Amino acid sequence: MEKESRFSIGEISKLTGVTVRTLQYYDNINLVPLEKDEENGRRYFKESDLTRLQQVLFYKSLGLKIKDISKLLEETTTAKQLINVLEKQREIFYYKLHDIKSNIALIETSLAGMNENDSLPLGNLVQLIISLNKDTIYQYKDVAFDKKAENTFMEHYQNWEEVLEIYWDWKALILEAVAHILNDIEPDSKQGQAFAKKWIEMVVSISEGNQDLLSAHKNSYKNREQWPEEDYRLMEFTDSFIDKSVDYYLSSGKSDVWRNKND
Repeated sequence: MEKESRFSIGEISKLTGVTVRTLQYYDNINLVPLEKDEENGRRYFKESDLTRLQQVLFYKSLGLKIKDISKLLEETTTAKQLINVLEKQREIFYYKLHDIKSNIALIETSLAGMNENDSLPLGNLVQLIISLNKDTIYQYKDVAFDKKAENTFMEHYQNWEEVLEIYWDWKALILEAVAHILNDIEPDSKQGQAFAKKWIEMVVSISEGNQDLLSAHKNSYKNREQWPEEDYRLMEFTDSFIDKSVDYYLSSGKSDVWRNKND
């Protein structure tokens, strides 16, 4: 019977890019246990150990913790079990992505709150940022859209990452509008018009030039009293500023980006 190949820790380190110290750690905690040569006392990998090491590195690349990887290797024996683990890990990453996007939106709001004189954000803006509920987006699952709008949203937004992107792009601009209002920025000012341009670009991006999708969003806006209370109040507070800034922008002949996509 052919003898199974052996590899030193150094050889495996060069092959995989994993440090010798890490491989020794995996051995010590019995995650990837090594064999010991009785003649010279050196520890080595068997060829079959490489499969286990590859599994560890794969799970680690997905962000799983060592203790979870160890449990996974011991208990996961079927594809269905592995699928369940990976789906849970995907949910964790989506939540992390949600947290990152919400933090970016809050940073954008803080930057907008600093006017051209580089003053610090106003106290009431800071208080708003502190009090925001980052999980408001999850409350939309309880919103009763009309059937046509719901079907349109379901058809176009099948990817949760896309939904997060759209929501926080919108929320960031809503919060920027709040900052402009609190700083007494006029809708027809340079800053107000820069905001209007971003708002129009956001609407065009969300609707993708699709009239059904645009109509569904308009319908949702008209029935915004059904929205989560935080978003409803923010929309009510900023609605007039947004309308005036966009109306002025369009009346000034700067509407190419809007007309090209929505004519």
